[in-house]
Amino acid sequence: MNAGKARTALAVVRLVNGTIALVAPDKFLRVIGIDPEENQVATYFLRMFGIRTILLGLDLLSGEGAARDRAVKRAVVIHATDTVAAVVAGATGALPIRAAVSGAVTSTVNTALSVIARCSEPAN
Repeated sequence: MNAGKARTALAVVRLVNGTIALVAPDKFLRVIGIDPEENQVATYFLRMFGIRTILLGLDLLSGEGAARDRAVKRAVVIHATDTVAAVVAGATGALPIRAAVSGAVTSTVNTALSVIARCSEPAN
């Protein structure tokens, strides 16, 4: 996979997950095994996560330029941090195991796409 395809795939993942988190947080929570009625604050945080994720995805799709370059450079750190956060949350019981595994798997795939996009980008 080349840098452009990895960047586009990561952008699509971000746009889909971000949109679902923003407009249907309760459904998103149920899919990962969290009851939104018992964890109402999670809906609020998921919406914040959603808009952040949408904006990051749009930056990856922007044309040649500084915003896209920054997005590609930051993606590895963002997704690697998300992966560690999911693993720690699962290990400490802060998240149900199903949610932690879902987050860790998604973030690991995103990290891999980020590394491919970053390592394959021509140097500026």
